[in-house]
Parts: sequence; C-alpha cells; structure tokens
Amino acid sequence: MANKKDERQSKIYHILLDEGRVSVKELAQRLLVTPETIRSDLTNMEDQRRVIREHGFARPLSTLEEVPVQMREQENLDDKRRAAMRAMEEIEDNQTVFLDSGSTILLGLPALSFKNVTIVTNGIPLAYEAGLLGYPVIFCGGQVSNVGLRTHGHFCIDVIDRIQFDVALMGTDGLVGADSFTALAFNEISIKEHIMAHSKKNIVVGDRSKFEKKAAYNIGKFRDVDVFVTNPLNEQERKMIREVKKVIEV
Repeated sequence: MANKKDERQSKIYHILLDEGRVSVKELAQRLLVTPETIRSDLTNMEDQRRVIREHGFARPLSTLEEVPVQMREQENLDDKRRAAMRAMEEIEDNQTVFLDSGSTILLGLPALSFKNVTIVTNGIPLAYEAGLLGYPVIFCGGQVSNVGLRTHGHFCIDVIDRIQFDVALMGTDGLVGADSFTALAFNEISIKEHIMAHSKKNIVVGDRSKFEKKAAYNIGKFRDVDVFVTNPLNEQERKMIREVKKVIEV
C-alpha cells in the first residue's frame, strides 16, 4: 500500500506532466505541505530520474524516458489492477508462463494464488514476490536495469530461448501513433521478440493511460498479439487497436 510520501510524489509528478515547469511554492500550496517537504520530495524524485530541479522550480524528465518501477507502481493503481487480475484469468493450471517485469503485471500476481503454474520472469520484484507466494520460479539472469529492475542481454535471452511458454503476459508503455505495442527501453526489444516467438499465446496488458502515451520502440505488432487486456475504451481508442485479435475491457 502506498504511503503518504509515495502518494504525494505521484501527485507532484502528474502535476508536472500536465503543466510542465511548476514552482516549489505553488506545489506546496496545492498539496498543503511546506516548501521544505516539497524540496525533499523533489530531491528524492530527482535521484530516481523522475524530475529535474531548476532554481525554485521543477519539471518532469522527458516522457520518452523510462520511469523507475517504484514510481510506476503508484500510477493508475485501480485501472492497472483490474486489467492485470483479468489477464491472469487467461492462465490455466499446469502451464508454464512468462510474466514480464512491468508494474502492471506485478499487481495481478495474487490472482494466480489457486493455480499450479511455473513462472518465468526477468523482473526482479516479480521473481521475489512469486517466490514468497510459493510458485516455482525460473529467473532469467543477465545484466540488470537499475531503472526497470529487470534483466536483459544475451544471458537473459539464452534462458528464454530454452523454454516453451504456454502463455506470456507483457506490458506496454504507449500506444499513441503506433501500429505496435511499444517500450521506452531499447534493451526490451529483443527480450520481447524472443518471448513472443517462444509462446503459444501472447497477452499484452495495459491500463487506459497507455492510449495517451508514446514510446519509441516497437515490441510486437497488434496483429501478432492474441489478447489485449485494458480498461473500458471509447470508439477512437478501439479503432487504434483494431488489428488485435481479441480485446478485453475491464
């Protein structure tokens, strides 16, 4: 559960995303805290590569830069959880499943509590939580991304290539102007390609906010994805992803 500091920093981030450059004084007034508290928050968020501080002001880093997973966990929690929990219903007993490192997938993990599955992942938080829940876990080792808390590179891909997945659940970072599901990090491209090539059923999960975001790297054409699980959409949003074989809205 998010504490007050995490919730406040999430609010700060969204204000900066919406408005760009905002003063410390204004942030303090709007969030009903002292300027000292805001400055402490901004220092923490700057260390996480979330914001940039500028002489009494703050602005967000480029929206095309990857956001630390600890911050993503606090965004759109209810929408993410609904989508992730529904996606887990696509998994059956006695399957081998790949669960990627995204914050959305992690929120759905409790939904697997009554299923006998083997979990394969390159996500450090997900491997830890799945292990605590008692699942057999195969962790794909490799070079670690300190921002995304996941592994990538040759060693990670080598593990993926040795396994046949019944189902793969993956996240996406943005859908604006794309004909594919996308990622912000270059090192995710080959990982996702190899996962999809070794999975019988590919499922992408993303909350509705992804329809307002863009990311640079394609990780899977809409037509190559079996199921996309998201939140209730409008007609324009449905049109954007019309090539996906099946869309589930929750």
